[in-house]
Amino acid sequence: MLKKLIFGKYDSNHKLKPAIKNQAKNVGRIWNNKTYKDFGIERILRLFLVSIQFIFPALYIRHISGLFGLLQRKIFVELYVLVKLCLPLIFFYYDLTDQFLVAIITSYMLVETVIYLTSLIFLSDIYAQPISYKRSVVLLFVNYVEVILEFAVLYSFFNLNYNIFPGQLVKDIDIIYFSFVSFSPIGFGEINSVVDYGKLLVIGQIFVFLIFGGLFLSVFTSNIGEMTYFNSHKAKKWTKRK
Repeated sequence: MLKKLIFGKYDSNHKLKPAIKNQAKNVGRIWNNKTYKDFGIERILRLFLVSIQFIFPALYIRHISGLFGLLQRKIFVELYVLVKLCLPLIFFYYDLTDQFLVAIITSYMLVETVIYLTSLIFLSDIYAQPISYKRSVVLLFVNYVEVILEFAVLYSFFNLNYNIFPGQLVKDIDIIYFSFVSFSPIGFGEINSVVDYGKLLVIGQIFVFLIFGGLFLSVFTSNIGEMTYFNSHKAKKWTKRK
């Protein structure tokens, strides 16, 4: 019953390439302009995005779980995403947000997610077709909430240790609320950081929001001829027809 609940009737006969080996090949594909003719700033950014993923756990989780099959890889990736979503809540629940190590872990997870999301925009030509359009949308919303909570942990850390919002954000729910509103088109006018690095943190969150904006636009325009992560396979088929 549990197996049917989680896996449904999905059956995959895909032969998976080892994730680490395939990622190394992706570096070579971009370096040699095999899939897309990039240059200048775009080329440097693409090389950076495809190379830096070797320092994050997601690649190695995909590699190990992929030994058991495509479906197992997807499930383990989803579990990892859910762990990253829950971890900030655990930090808040146990009042750990004032710890330096917690801030480092949170920053590390946040950077990994931002790198992944940016890759969906700039590396769409080397990514395989997503198994399910709806699944991709669900994971995007999970990533969205995850990033908000991670920024909330960082706001709490700096506020508890450096008082960047004196007398304004007192309770945990206030900080989470501020992060949610800051990560939306609404924004705040009455809450402001009194130190420069607090303002830089808010600016950083706004930039990440713009990345999500680009991705959501990519989702809803995926039926247009412009190639995106969600319709790159269609663009390739169309090119073959021509």
